[in-house]
Amino acid sequence: MTTWRERLRLVNPSVARDAALHGLPERIDDLSPVAVVRNAINDTSGRVWAQVRSELVFRPEFGPALDGLSGFSHLFVIAWMGDVTDEGRALLKLHPSGGEDTPEVGVFATRTAHRPNPLSISICPLESVDGNIAKVIGLDLVNGTPVLDVKPYVTFYDSFDATIPKWAE
Repeated sequence: MTTWRERLRLVNPSVARDAALHGLPERIDDLSPVAVVRNAINDTSGRVWAQVRSELVFRPEFGPALDGLSGFSHLFVIAWMGDVTDEGRALLKLHPSGGEDTPEVGVFATRTAHRPNPLSISICPLESVDGNIAKVIGLDLVNGTPVLDVKPYVTFYDSFDATIPKWAE
C-alpha cells in the first residue's frame, strides 16, 4: 500500500492531484505543542495587540532547540486555537469585520480564527530568549494557547510586495 506522501510524488499531474486529495489523511494526530503562551489576555474582543507582551514557555526538552534564535528580530509563531467551537470550524463564509460593510468572503480569505483547522500564524518581534522562555511583543494569542512551532522571520524569504483587495484595506 502506498502512503499519502508517496502518492504526492506521482508523475502525471492529474493523477497526482487526484491521488493527493484521496491520499490525504483524515486527521494528523502526531502534532504536540512545544510551548504555551503566557500573558494577561483572556479574551480577544476589541483587543489591540501591538503592545501585548507575551512569553512562550517551551517544554524543558526543547530548550536546546532555542539556541541561536535570539539573533533574530522577529518570529513566526504557529499555534492551535483550541477554543474555536465546532460551529466556528464549520463556518465557510463570513463578513471579515463582522459587519455588513464588507463583502461576505470565504474564511480562507480572512484572518479569522473560525476555520476548519484553527491554526494561528503570527509574526511578532522577539525581545529575548532566556532558557526555555522566548519573550515577544504583539502576539495576538490569549493566555494558555498551545504553540505548535516557531520559526525565525528571514527577510529575504518572508518579505514580499503584496496586494490585498480594497475591502481588506
